[in-house]
Amino acid sequence: MINNIVCATNKLNVGYVSPGWPLSSTPNGIVAYIENLLLGMGNKANPIVFANTVDESCIQKNIINLSQFNNLDKSFLSSLLDKISFNLNSSTISYKRNLTNNAKLISTAINQLETPINILEIEESFGLASVLARKIKTPIVTRLHGPWFLVGKALNLDKEKDFNCRIFYEGKAIAESLGLTSPSNDVLEKVRDFYNIELKHAQVIPNSVPEVDLEHLWQHNLNSTPSVLFVGRFDSVKGADLLLDAFRLAALSNQDLELIFVGPDQGLTKQNRNFNFNEYVNEFIPESNIRDRIKFLGYCGIHKIKELRKYATVTVVCSRYETFSISLLEALSAGCPTVVMPVGGPKEIITNNYNGLFTEVESPESIAEAILKLIDNPEIMRRLSSNAILDAKARFSPETVSNQTLQYYQKVLEI
Repeated sequence: MINNIVCATNKLNVGYVSPGWPLSSTPNGIVAYIENLLLGMGNKANPIVFANTVDESCIQKNIINLSQFNNLDKSFLSSLLDKISFNLNSSTISYKRNLTNNAKLISTAINQLETPINILEIEESFGLASVLARKIKTPIVTRLHGPWFLVGKALNLDKEKDFNCRIFYEGKAIAESLGLTSPSNDVLEKVRDFYNIELKHAQVIPNSVPEVDLEHLWQHNLNSTPSVLFVGRFDSVKGADLLLDAFRLAALSNQDLELIFVGPDQGLTKQNRNFNFNEYVNEFIPESNIRDRIKFLGYCGIHKIKELRKYATVTVVCSRYETFSISLLEALSAGCPTVVMPVGGPKEIITNNYNGLFTEVESPESIAEAILKLIDNPEIMRRLSSNAILDAKARFSPETVSNQTLQYYQKVLEI
């Protein structure tokens, strides 16, 4: 039996399936969402995290490493079916086998708990809940993080062999879950329209963000070199090409402006060619004096990003689609003056000219104009900064969001 936390009778025992744990060793939006949610729960619930990988330095009784069950009770028939699906090279068979294997890991872990959980929350990714629901009696709530019919297409992966299979199982999981939460109304409505499902019990509950300590709040220094900060992958979904094109236009006008790019280089396609970060910069920014003002830092840890946000003049979020954008929320919580392209979730986070500045969609010219407007108007930056901090605390604090989530779980259990 897995040692479980002692449960008070008036508290829900809630399970969460996570790609890894903790966030410091698994930089991932889903992990960040769960960590922040648990931070706000305090002692109002008993959370248990089922993680695919767990850092050994973070072994706790309510953190369960699913990998320990990987080779548990691997039957001859199961092994044979794995080999058959591999030899047949059937994406559908292989996909379903992976779902079944992963569902077995989770169900095994749940069944070995000393105290059963009342409800389990799982991401919609891959449609795992569609199989897991048949293996456990625990009610399942699916959380929308990035439905593949949106994200996969934005990544130009709609021709991949598993694309339609994944979309099918994600839709099946969404339809068969007892409850569904979404970080934004935008993605919830897109799911309803795409799958033609009513989802009458679904509820919009935003992601949360911890309050930033005074030491890491944004600071404006008129004497410092003006800079633009971008935190996100170098790919088309995050709009990295729009950012670089916009920076070039702004840098032509402001001879001191620098760009700090934080995030992995995953490449993008433009004009039917594939580019990595350096190739894109060399191809589309011909001016060497502007290229020299671009700092590509690649992946950075949480503490480093906090330092960068503190001193960057302007932060830019220009994703072509976001279900919500935790990165945007973190910037606002730190009081960063932020330029945002109004698509998906960010449209519901930002009130234009109150806690951020909207640009036109798919317009490097508009992004550049907004960057320069803020840099040239410190008073506007300070106003946006102050409003962003207050708004993030009021709407997106871990305590506020956790209360909404626990209230929703109670509603689901009464269905």
